[in-house]
Amino acid sequence: MNLLYTENLAQNRKEATRRQRIEAEQRRRDELRDGYAKLKDVLPVSNQKSSKVSLLDRATNHISVLESENKTLLDRIAGLEEEIRRLHSINEKLAGGSLETPSPGMYERPLSPPPEVTTLHPHAHSSLAGATGPPDPTEDTSPSPPDGSF
Repeated sequence: MNLLYTENLAQNRKEATRRQRIEAEQRRRDELRDGYAKLKDVLPVSNQKSSKVSLLDRATNHISVLESENKTLLDRIAGLEEEIRRLHSINEKLAGGSLETPSPGMYERPLSPPPEVTTLHPHAHSSLAGATGPPDPTEDTSPSPPDGSF
């Protein structure tokens, strides 16, 4: 009887260990399946077959494209940061008045004031008559119909 009990106990332990291994393998497969599903969801849509190998291949290609785009953007950022530094330097020179190159027109003579406008008689027939200001309000310049009606 003691021998039967010992064999039964050993058999139960083997069975428990076997069940634990099966459950662990099922969890591992579930995690793999979930991982592939998540990977498929984040990749761009494709008409390719969706075997696990092709999914991994698409993921590898997509990562390469993203790395290339990332490098391009980082290079662009570096260029823009350099441009910002250059513009800040120019701005500081302008603010401090120590710009080495003269600005356009810096050494040219200043503009002359505009010529004085003389007021012409409102009835004078000059090409500048309209340029002296608004017309005389006492003068009726509106066209009137030929028959006198509105």
